[in-house]
Amino acid sequence: NQIIEEPPMKVLTFLLLFLCAAPVLNAQVRKHKKKHSTAAGSLFFYWGYNRSFYTHSNIRFIGPEYDFKLKDVVAYDRPDKFRANVYLNPSTITVPQYNARGGYYFRDKWAITAGVDHYKYVMADQNEVLLDGFIADGLDTTWAGNYDDEPVVTDRNKFHYENTNGVNFIRIELMRSFDLLEFGAQRQIALTGNLGAGLGPILTYNDLNFAQSHTFATRSISGYGVGINGSLRLEFFRLFFVSMESGLGFIHLTHVRTRPDDRDQYAKQKFGFSSYFATAGAIFYLRPKNGCDSCPNW
Repeated sequence: NQIIEEPPMKVLTFLLLFLCAAPVLNAQVRKHKKKHSTAAGSLFFYWGYNRSFYTHSNIRFIGPEYDFKLKDVVAYDRPDKFRANVYLNPSTITVPQYNARGGYYFRDKWAITAGVDHYKYVMADQNEVLLDGFIADGLDTTWAGNYDDEPVVTDRNKFHYENTNGVNFIRIELMRSFDLLEFGAQRQIALTGNLGAGLGPILTYNDLNFAQSHTFATRSISGYGVGINGSLRLEFFRLFFVSMESGLGFIHLTHVRTRPDDRDQYAKQKFGFSSYFATAGAIFYLRPKNGCDSCPNW
């Protein structure tokens, strides 16, 4: 008969000690792992400035005595020339076309972000468009009458439309990050790629010069936008970063209030856009997650 020997007592003792010590050893290993910007529990925030570009579009204007459409409208953004007393002054940093966003990694490499993309939309002057619809006699000295896709040229002294206090895209986004490069034993410099898709409401501040009346900064939640973005983020010492980002999107404005004292006067519009922007930001490391009280799971 085969004789089965019992394990020596010291082997059993060693195994028992190892099993008891494993959770403590694991916690200590986790405690000394380096911080990682794309790990669950990381939070970031950035601020930057953009340029934006818009597709041609049709704008419909509706009111008690008019309902007309301008077709194939050309529009531009309005970047502010760099001035330190504007871009670096806390009281005026929201004057240029800015981007502000915060994000939280709810799992490794996946984050939810929220922020505002502040674009400026300005209809070009001397815009060659087609006019279709009607404007009541006596309402406007330039365009009163009925029109059927008739060519006209706009003159900003008589007709002008813009949102320079903002086509503000209040965007919530799902973002996926990719660790691309890392330099230094403690991740002193790292390069991260990010792809995101988001949507949200559009807050506009409209200026309209029409029918011998010029009103400014008429505010309204005017529609919605959707967009995709890609960025490269260069990180320093696991705490700070600069990034370059570009994106494409679509904005549908279903009810842009054009007069502050009359809800029945509004505009409707939809257009595509592209943008690129540079930002600077900071990274924070928040929640302990591995059950050792003080050692976050980076």
